[in-house]
Amino acid sequence: MYGLDINFLKDREVRVFEAKPRARGGGVAPGDRRPLVLGLAAALVPLALVGGYWAVTRSQVNQLQTRSAALDAETAQLQGQLQEISGIQGQIDLIRSEINAFVTVFNDILPWSALLQDIRTRTPARVQIVGLSQTTTTPEATDPNVVPESSEGISINGVACSYDEINDFALVLQRSPLLQSQTVAISQAQQQPTLLDPQTQGRCPGTPVGDPDFLIDYTIGANITDTPASQLVDELERQGTVGLVTRLQALREKGVIE
Repeated sequence: MYGLDINFLKDREVRVFEAKPRARGGGVAPGDRRPLVLGLAAALVPLALVGGYWAVTRSQVNQLQTRSAALDAETAQLQGQLQEISGIQGQIDLIRSEINAFVTVFNDILPWSALLQDIRTRTPARVQIVGLSQTTTTPEATDPNVVPESSEGISINGVACSYDEINDFALVLQRSPLLQSQTVAISQAQQQPTLLDPQTQGRCPGTPVGDPDFLIDYTIGANITDTPASQLVDELERQGTVGLVTRLQALREKGVIE
């Protein structure tokens, strides 16, 4: 038999392989640091964004704190000014109350000279006034917890030639702006011989000389008006109350009263 002796190493052909260049985008060459740099950059970008946001936020917080401090200072200044204004307002209210009290004094004044002059001009020719007195009327209390206010009034006593003259006199007094018309009333009227001296005080027309005069004694009562004097300037001026009228006109010019 034959033996088969094959030497594969001897018969093998030696082949030389050439290295082919790698395509672009392939593997990473040893020693290339670009991936590390890119990774670090990718990691640092969020940190930089967070740091920037924190810096901006911190700046805004500082600005707001500064603005808050400025507003607190302005608030303190305004509170001081408000306290000063409050003090001034208190002084104004005090002065205003004093002015009102001062005006009230003048408004409550009704000179007797004006009232007497008004009654004199309204007295009929056949009516004589013998006396005039001041009265105070206090109405009955309807509420036990409320004290009623008293009203100042007048009582006129005199004589007249007839009842008609007395009635006319009362009607004329009701038209007086210085009296309360609804309170004018005849409280007494009685006929009796007069004790007047005809030489000095006259006598009723038509009465024979030597015959006794039968006159009518009367009493008329009325309350004085409660209208402020500032609203009666024209009437007071007609009655010759110059002093009070001048003061009221001065207060009106200054705007204290209307």
